[in-house]
Amino acid sequence: MAELSTQERFKRGAADAGRYFEFMAQFVDFEPDHAEAIRATRAIVEQHIPEIVADIYAQLLSFPSTRKHFLKRDGSIDQEYLEFRMQHQATFWRRTAQGVFDEDYARFLDYVGRAHTSQGADPAIYIPERYVIGMLGFVQQRITRALSAEIETVGQDLVLRAIQGWNTLLVVLQEMLSRVYGEGREAESYEPPQALDDEPLQQLAQETYERSLGLPQSVEMREVHVASVADFVAKDRKIVKAEGLSIGVFFVDGQWHALHNSCLHRGGSVCKGPLENGILTCPWHGYEYKLETGELLLDPNARLPRFPVEIRDGEVYLRVPVLAREEVEISLKDLFANAEAKAQNRLAANEFAVADVKPGQIKMVTVGDVAVAVYNVDGAFFATQNTCTHTGGPLNEGSTDGVKVVCPWHGSCFDVTNGSVVAGPATEPLRTYTVVVEGEIGRVT
Repeated sequence: MAELSTQERFKRGAADAGRYFEFMAQFVDFEPDHAEAIRATRAIVEQHIPEIVADIYAQLLSFPSTRKHFLKRDGSIDQEYLEFRMQHQATFWRRTAQGVFDEDYARFLDYVGRAHTSQGADPAIYIPERYVIGMLGFVQQRITRALSAEIETVGQDLVLRAIQGWNTLLVVLQEMLSRVYGEGREAESYEPPQALDDEPLQQLAQETYERSLGLPQSVEMREVHVASVADFVAKDRKIVKAEGLSIGVFFVDGQWHALHNSCLHRGGSVCKGPLENGILTCPWHGYEYKLETGELLLDPNARLPRFPVEIRDGEVYLRVPVLAREEVEISLKDLFANAEAKAQNRLAANEFAVADVKPGQIKMVTVGDVAVAVYNVDGAFFATQNTCTHTGGPLNEGSTDGVKVVCPWHGSCFDVTNGSVVAGPATEPLRTYTVVVEGEIGRVT
């Protein structure tokens, strides 16, 4: 049987490789803008690939646990094999820098993952998963360094978007390369996400965070009667309810203390736990607090909320804060219902709000998988491909002068009304698109 070519072997990756890549990209929020930023900075990354590949293999050869895979039986370096691996490594990153993540690329990834295990072409090869993950992190650092060095050349905004794009993509790559080591207990069912309204979740997270910091949320304090002082003769504490809070009131060694009866760990009834030598222990999981300050012994920066205690005419009173706003309550029904209502007003990828693109401004939209720049020329709208035909510079980051747009990378100039080249170094015209305006919405086709 004839030996399969490398490309043919790539295509023998898992049949669901493309679907799995798309699913994980969606799960980690890898967006078309990320891919566009990777494509826009391809030239930068490609010129650093030899250096990155050299650094990868210097790292692998430095550690005995990975160096052994590149040695001959006599202990010398197998240079022929090393060159072979370097060539494939460079091809992989060059292919990735193109920013085209289609079915072929997904199967390419799946094949690469399997090549590191006994499921690959050579059953004798097995590279532990930790080293695969480690090298992805290593590459992430090198690409970030390469892009950061070009901030002055291509602009901070593009560099930051490209770094974010690469960082997010490498999370997808990590999962694609790692899944051949085992799918875990539950195979992915590929159920699509449901749109939800995250505003209540944002409010809940903000409120929870403010509480953890002890930030004030009250406008007044309300006095609550606890009991008479005499009631504390036979026992050292009482648990009371006030303003929706459970509070433990203690009388120990002639001192009064009041603490929130909710352990910082899992909300256990901490004020019902054992008290010894001024240390209160939560009966659920044993977390310990100083009664005098509410301080958690494991983390002095974490404390149980305390409340003022007053004694008048033999009676015990608490001062409890009245919250300035009601606690946020969320339900799945509301989350999804609100999202469906909002979705009806959401713009499609190829649409834009006319009010968002003032005369002389540029906005990027997406038509299919292609980034398109929309221009407002004295109230008339035009659209062209967003990438400069010279070296792929992002035109939406360029400047306009009437009907002309100037690429921010090398100064190529185009007429946005027909895509023609006005000034080089570009020699090829831009592809143009049709813009239809209906009321407040513009649509590019």
